[in-house]
Amino acid sequence: MTLEELGWDDTWAAAAEAAAAGAAVTPARITIEHRGAYEAIGAGGPVWAELRGKDYHEARDKRALPTVGDWVLVSGADQGGVSPIHALLPRRSSLVRAAAGEKVAPQPIAANVDVAFVVTSANQDLNVRRIERYLTTVVDGGAAPVILLNKIDLVDDFAPLVARLAEVAPGVPVVPCSAARGDGLDAARAHLGPGRTGVVIGSSGVGKSTLLNRLLGAAAQDVQPVRADDDRGRHTTTRRELFVLAGGGILIDTPGMRELKPWTEPDATGDDALAFDDIAGLAAGCRFGDCSHDREPGCAVRAAVDAGELAADRVAAWRKLHLEQTAQARKRLEKVGAKSLRQRLRDKGVKGE
Repeated sequence: MTLEELGWDDTWAAAAEAAAAGAAVTPARITIEHRGAYEAIGAGGPVWAELRGKDYHEARDKRALPTVGDWVLVSGADQGGVSPIHALLPRRSSLVRAAAGEKVAPQPIAANVDVAFVVTSANQDLNVRRIERYLTTVVDGGAAPVILLNKIDLVDDFAPLVARLAEVAPGVPVVPCSAARGDGLDAARAHLGPGRTGVVIGSSGVGKSTLLNRLLGAAAQDVQPVRADDDRGRHTTTRRELFVLAGGGILIDTPGMRELKPWTEPDATGDDALAFDDIAGLAAGCRFGDCSHDREPGCAVRAAVDAGELAADRVAAWRKLHLEQTAQARKRLEKVGAKSLRQRLRDKGVKGE
C-alpha cells in the first residue's frame, strides 16, 4: 500500500519535513487507538507505534494525543517491534465531542477527515434534533457533512423524511440508502475517492457498520440484526478504526453515540454552525448582540417565529444547545481560574490543602 492511498500528498510531505527536523523517521497513519499505543500503517505496512511516557502524561487533554486518522512520524522499531512516535503532524480537521458524563473534557472522534457521513435511520430512530448536534460537531471540526438516511427499505415512503432533513440542514447533501439492499451506495461513495477520508458517525444501531462493510465490499465489521420490537439495530462497534477502500478513499468507523454534546471552546458558542445558520442569519437583526431569543425586546428570531417563518422547535433546540455550550465554557473557565489561583498561591509560598 502506498502513502498516497492512505491520503498522503505534497502538503503532508512538507509538514513532515518540518516536523522531522533532520531525524530519521517515516510517516504512518493511525488506524486504531489504544491507551498510549497505536496501530498504524505506512508505506512498509502495519506499524505498532507508542508515545514516549513523557509525551503521554504531559498531554493537556486527549486532543494533544494521536487519534484515528492522524499522521505521525515514527522511528525504527526496537527489538520488541515497537516504533516510537517522534511527532504528531498538524491536523487539517478534527472532530471533537464533549466526553459523556459529568466531567467537562474533549473527546476526539477522528482527525484529518474530509467528509463526515452522519447516519440516521428512516425508521423509529430518526431524530432531527440529534442530527442538528451532529452537524454542529462536523462543521465546527472542519469537515463537510453528508446525511445518510439509511434503512429506507423499512418505510413505505422516505421522501417526506428527506424533505424534513433538507429543511433542518439546508445545503447539506441527503442520501437515501439501504445498507441491506445496496440502495444509494454509489451516491455515498461519490463523496469519497482517492486520497479523501470519510468518517461514519451516528447513534447505535443505525447501520453504520453495515454501510461500511458494503462500501468496503467485505465483512470488516461485525453487525447484528434489528430488534423485532422497534426496528432498531444493536450496538456492535466498540472502537474507532480506519479502513482503506479498494476503489480509492479511506473510511473511519466509529462506535454509536448514546449522547452527543458538541465541544465548544470557552470563547466560542457554535452559533454560526451550519445546523443553525438560519437562526444565526436572523439573529443579526436582533437589538442586542447577546440575545438569547427568549424574552428580549427587539428579537428578530422571535419575530420570525411569530410570523410563521421559523419553527418554534428549531429555536428551542438552538437554545438548549446554546445553554449546554455556555455551561461547558463556564466550567472550563472556572477550572482554569482555580488552577491559576493555586499556582499564584504556590508562587507566594502558600500551601493548599
